[in-house]
Amino acid sequence: MNKGVGILEMTMGIFITLTKAYLFLFISITIRWTLPRMRMDQLLNLGWKFLLPISLGNLLLTTSSQLVSL
Repeated sequence: MNKGVGILEMTMGIFITLTKAYLFLFISITIRWTLPRMRMDQLLNLGWKFLLPISLGNLLLTTSSQLVSL
């Protein structure tokens, strides 16, 4: 009886590991196929023209809220 339970646990462990690997691969492949690829110059423009002003604004708001709360 114990040997049968051990084999069942081992089989379930292997099945769960393979399922997780399959899901990880499926999600990563699906994302690669559905989202457009961005060129390096597009990523640089995104960083400098969009993300940098947002992060500086966030820094300004956070600093000002901390100074006001003092």
